[in-house]
Amino acid sequence: MTVRFLMETACPSARAEEPGLVAAWRLQTEPDGVLFVTDGEGRLVGAVREPPDRVRRSATVAAVMHPVDALPMLSPRDGHEELVRTFAHHPEWELMPVVDDARRLVGIVRRRALEPYLKPVGAAPTPLEPLWRALPEAVFTGVMVIDSTGTVRFLNRHGAELLGVAADRVVGRPYEVVAAAIFPHVEAYLAESAIPRVLLGLEASQGERELTVQNGRRLLFKFAAVREAGELAGILVTFMDVSPIRAAEAAAVAYADELEKAFALTLPNSKVEAKLKSSPEYQDVYDPKTGRAVVTGVIPDGTYRHVVNGLRLLAELNALGLFQLVGLDKDTLVQAFIFHDVGKEQPVLEVGQSFIPHETFEPSHLHAQRSADWARKYYGVAPDVEALIRHHHTPESDLPPDFPDALRPMLRIFKLVDGLSAGLTRWSARHDPFVLDGSRLEVREHNVDPRYNRAYRLWIYSGREEPLDAGR
Repeated sequence: MTVRFLMETACPSARAEEPGLVAAWRLQTEPDGVLFVTDGEGRLVGAVREPPDRVRRSATVAAVMHPVDALPMLSPRDGHEELVRTFAHHPEWELMPVVDDARRLVGIVRRRALEPYLKPVGAAPTPLEPLWRALPEAVFTGVMVIDSTGTVRFLNRHGAELLGVAADRVVGRPYEVVAAAIFPHVEAYLAESAIPRVLLGLEASQGERELTVQNGRRLLFKFAAVREAGELAGILVTFMDVSPIRAAEAAAVAYADELEKAFALTLPNSKVEAKLKSSPEYQDVYDPKTGRAVVTGVIPDGTYRHVVNGLRLLAELNALGLFQLVGLDKDTLVQAFIFHDVGKEQPVLEVGQSFIPHETFEPSHLHAQRSADWARKYYGVAPDVEALIRHHHTPESDLPPDFPDALRPMLRIFKLVDGLSAGLTRWSARHDPFVLDGSRLEVREHNVDPRYNRAYRLWIYSGREEPLDAGR
């Protein structure tokens, strides 16, 4: 158990330059009588532990704070033992600040929060035997035991409810009695059930089946053979109702289909849709030592998926209120994203094929220029839309002198969405909900390959990027 698990993220804090009157009011509402003092970047610089009356008379918080070098501190990575030891060495502190590697205040731990986790000295452990006996009836999972003769020896209450049978009428009888509640006919039972095959030694010792039983439930069965001295002693079967999960999956697929159909209506004509769907994207593993990559997957309509995912990200940003900021226009970015890869030309690759990326793929700035030309010539997009498309792969330091400065904030958002959508499309990456604080946007991307994880804060108007703690 680490400090990160126990800490509170809402910190009683103040700024060093704040008037003492403001800090005194906060101290009156803080039960442990401590305020931690931070600078403009959120770094810990001190703490206030003085009585509110004295703090109220001070001109600023800085005049009454203890400097940071005199404070005990914890890291989110500290373990339980370090946490207890720190509190033991500082009995005068009822709460401790938690700081990251850059000494930013990220949380606090209160002494009283530790009390439930401190085991009394000499306390006897609870005997396990009664807990094991209660386990089969306590779990919300079906549990069934079949012995080596094919006789049902145990069926818990929840399992009987899932199957729609009475436990006292099937326990002690052949498994076929239970099978009649699962399969419509003995022929289906013999063809699909793992139990008789395990009993005859024709099936692996463990596995699973997903079946729709006679009462209409969709159940996932997992079985494992139990052996003693190499001989089959019985079969343990656990099962659960996955009907709601499968229904939700079907609804999600149907919803995604509806979204794609709705997206298709936003396209200017079928030619754009056909072009995007005919442009594949590839999954690959890159070896930086050799400079080569190997194709691990092909997404035939990958560019279309990429555009759809990008528009979904723009919708998330819109819901967050991003486009209420000056200089950011939703319609311009949406139109630019629809057309930004329409001129993309991809090579034909197969799974397992090795390639050198810069020799195999067309330089990105070329397809950006082609897409911009086509969007202007054939679809009459506005000059701002054309400029965003043309330069969405241009480093900001290399933008031409005539690129409008007013478009830079939108270009930064475009690049952000383009990169994140590529991860979602090619790698099934996921991202935490965006966090918008004024004109600062926090982005956290998680990939199967940790080399591509990103966590940063973007200052939208200045272009400044600040790395964030990826584990937060």
